[in-house]
Amino acid sequence: MRNVRRLSQLDAAASHVLPESGLSSLPTRGSRVALAHLLICKSILETLFVAALATGFYYSAFNPYFRGTVDAVDARQVLGWAVDEARPQSRVEVQLYVDGHFVASRIANHSRPDVSAAGRAADEWHGFVFDVPTLPNGEYEARVYAAHESDAGARRTLQLIGQPMRFRVEAYEEAGGNESGVAQ
Repeated sequence: MRNVRRLSQLDAAASHVLPESGLSSLPTRGSRVALAHLLICKSILETLFVAALATGFYYSAFNPYFRGTVDAVDARQVLGWAVDEARPQSRVEVQLYVDGHFVASRIANHSRPDVSAAGRAADEWHGFVFDVPTLPNGEYEARVYAAHESDAGARRTLQLIGQPMRFRVEAYEEAGGNESGVAQ
């Protein structure tokens, strides 16, 4: 009986906590469920908003239409092609890195009739040829990247073209005096 009297006193005290606001008791179960649903909806909307922002940034900073490949690598040259499929008539700037070190940059504008024949570009002028600098004997990795400018040149990003290619630089041959290197 004492507990029942105590509970009724607590209920009476709780009904007078916020008399001016009209809130006389704790939220009901229904209002708590509604609040939980609102919070879940808010979280979902915030997640969708952040995903849209991230997707927009990705497509402005990285060009999803660069295509190309590195066809051949040896101790003397790196050969391949690169196309911006969103603008197949334009030329792509490509950069060569050997073992992570910048070597050279140029525009992919050498003749590659096979690229236009395959329907990848409006014309055949999308090939690139890099001369590899003189390197000591050993194994190396060549990577070619397409350079992309976004935000009116405020940002530059690099996108890997094809796969990294390994090559070996071997000693000069005694008879011919030519350096040999073979892509692996």
